[in-house]
Amino acid sequence: MNISCFCRRYIIILICSILCVATPMTAKGGNAEKWESEYKAYGRNINVSVTISVSDKEIMPFLAINPMQELSTDDMNKFKKIFDDLNQTDDSFTFVNKANRISIGYSDHKSHPDISDADKVTTPAWSLLAYDGDTAYAENNLLTVNEAEDIIQKNIQMIFSSVVFQPRDIIVNDRTKYRKTDKQITDKGYYEINSMQMIDEIPIAASIHQAYRFGQTKRDAVVGNYGSAHSWVTDQKNFEGNYILWNKTAELGIPNQLLSFDVIKPIIEELIMKGNVRNIYHAYLGYAQYDLPEGSKYEYVLAPAWVFWVDWVDTASEEIDRDAQNGNGLYTEWYYYKPIIINAVSGETTDPLNESESRMLLPAPCMKYVEDY
Repeated sequence: MNISCFCRRYIIILICSILCVATPMTAKGGNAEKWESEYKAYGRNINVSVTISVSDKEIMPFLAINPMQELSTDDMNKFKKIFDDLNQTDDSFTFVNKANRISIGYSDHKSHPDISDADKVTTPAWSLLAYDGDTAYAENNLLTVNEAEDIIQKNIQMIFSSVVFQPRDIIVNDRTKYRKTDKQITDKGYYEINSMQMIDEIPIAASIHQAYRFGQTKRDAVVGNYGSAHSWVTDQKNFEGNYILWNKTAELGIPNQLLSFDVIKPIIEELIMKGNVRNIYHAYLGYAQYDLPEGSKYEYVLAPAWVFWVDWVDTASEEIDRDAQNGNGLYTEWYYYKPIIINAVSGETTDPLNESESRMLLPAPCMKYVEDY
């Protein structure tokens, strides 16, 4: 089965937020608080049940970063030999480094000729919002979530031994079948995993380029994908992973205080009560990527931020239009799934409807942590 030929679907969403002036508080590491509440807004019951993920690292400096550069020809030949030595079979194997993306893939047999024909076949799928890492969820597949994650890690670490990813979204794809007859044409289901790059044990939870509804450019799509991995995993011999990395170039200023969850929570609650936020899937105190003004020493920076991945709609009257419903899962139109990014130093919050040219820039109150380095 060649996973790259599958009809790939993504859970996707959007964001919004409101500037909050609040008393700052030092963030503490090691917290795994659970936010569980029910809100009534515009006749809807909005249930929130999400773990507040906070790194054990108590110090979160601003970091200058730049995109991963393409590997040299010598490095490509060296790493290709490593993978070739591990795959001395007739399996289909790929290793590509192009446009700052490393792609690694292999398949132990040819795929069915109809596998990529969306008019003929379908792959039922559902999002894995809560799971036991030692349990297998893919249809007719004994591969556990932890084993799938290990495959993602080990492949990139053959090239960059210190690079670590943390899963964010996991989609379970069942066996592909014909639409009309329900006859299955694949042997196993598989996992589709979106992962976040970790830097200094802290996740890069979002990019500012992912945060807006309108005015997006091709550059936004490119920059927004840095610091992530998107992988399709069936087993050790049936895998495809695309990795796009940030490199840390300098450690910059260290803020004395970060806004606590109790301080920023009312910002999200206001968006719920306004009818914009309908679901919250993830909540992180991690890094968010911002751009720096033209003429700055660096072009890109990571800043401490609270990041919430949510279902977002523009108006309270709008209903989310699910364009597919499979099992226990959901698929939404592309604009519904996005991050709300709240700067953990200044409290400034992204507005998804903002189309200004400066919307990607690091908030002005944070520039003092960057300009002196």
